[in-house]
Amino acid sequence: MEAASINIQRRVSSRGGWIPMLQGESQGRAFERVLPEINAQGYRVVFVIEDKPSFAWKLLNMALAFVTLGFYWRTAGVLIIGERMDS
Repeated sequence: MEAASINIQRRVSSRGGWIPMLQGESQGRAFERVLPEINAQGYRVVFVIEDKPSFAWKLLNMALAFVTLGFYWRTAGVLIIGERMDS
């Protein structure tokens, strides 16, 4: 068996900006959006790890939020590690 077919990795981040914030967007909601898709593919969640963006990513994110007047920005996410469920 190939290693790629045993484990998967997904990066999940919540939507940032004024509109998603007013809609109640959170990391939990972002995780719940992706979880059914992962389970439907036959994987189960093993680890959830906080994604730590680099300084350059944070700087670019601040510039993006400034240019769009806060209507859009990227948020730090989580990494979901899943493994294939045995039949």
